[in-house]
Amino acid sequence: MLKLPPMPLALLLVLAACSSGGGASSTTTTALPAEPTSSQTSTTTSTVTTTTTGLVTTTTVLASDPLGLITQTGVPVAIVETNDGEYLVTTPCGNTATLSHGSPIGAVDVVVDPGHGGPIDTGAVAPTGMPEKELNLQVAQLMRSLLAVRGITAVLTRTADYPTPLSVRANLADQLEATLMVSIHHNAPTPGPSPVPGVEVFFQDGSDASKRLGGLLWESGMSSLSVFDVAWVGAEDAGAMTVLNSRGDDAYGILRTPRTPTALIELGYVSSRPEAELHLDPNYVVVAARALTDAVERYLTTEEIGSGFVEGRIFNPSPGVGKDVCVDPDLE
Repeated sequence: MLKLPPMPLALLLVLAACSSGGGASSTTTTALPAEPTSSQTSTTTSTVTTTTTGLVTTTTVLASDPLGLITQTGVPVAIVETNDGEYLVTTPCGNTATLSHGSPIGAVDVVVDPGHGGPIDTGAVAPTGMPEKELNLQVAQLMRSLLAVRGITAVLTRTADYPTPLSVRANLADQLEATLMVSIHHNAPTPGPSPVPGVEVFFQDGSDASKRLGGLLWESGMSSLSVFDVAWVGAEDAGAMTVLNSRGDDAYGILRTPRTPTALIELGYVSSRPEAELHLDPNYVVVAARALTDAVERYLTTEEIGSGFVEGRIFNPSPGVGKDVCVDPDLE
């Protein structure tokens, strides 16, 4: 099924970190100036702490003037106000809470958004029984690890199986002054057969930065997933595109809401049995996460624009999880 190319040094370092013992952890700390975004220059001095446990690497950007907080339970939240050592934060459900403990974080390079989450918003469910939300999180966690190895700071919009509305995810990326955000998904329902992977990428209408990110994600995803020998499925018009609703706005809230350049990638079809069985192979998560990491690194370090651009679609999706049905995870 698999024709894997040689793994790059970055991935070998991550794998080596977990081979020394299942529960072993290592931590490195370096001081450096926070990277400025294209629209705002920051003079905040940050401390980047990277901790690797197994295959999951957590990067925390500690800042003297914090923008967000990693709670004691590992949940990333945006800071609304800091007062006498306490933090007023926006919770994953969009409420406010006051916390006295946690790791403050400054500006980051990337926000990684594992689509869906929680008991209601599972996303598509594979014939194997795996919910899309779980697969999205697996890919996002390893992507964060690979970015950390390459010196690229990243924060996830959710770190476990809990819900968070699209507006809160978008606000976190904006609050952390992220250079870009990638939203990870796996598609459904199943279309017809395709000779190549059915990768689709959606970018923000009118944003050259988002379009470039989308083209790089599509190109890297198509190239990387082609190492698998699978009976692929895909839409006839698959590619990198805009998706507008009937009002002419970006159809998906994760694209419509943030100021941060954002692209949403559908890494094939979780609803297709051959692909769903592939998704159970740990090699799939490695290849998918590496593809997204490669695309992000190219975005940050080159002027390349990618490929796969096709005519956009008109679509009116169902609304995402709302605040009225959202239950916050424990923050302390």
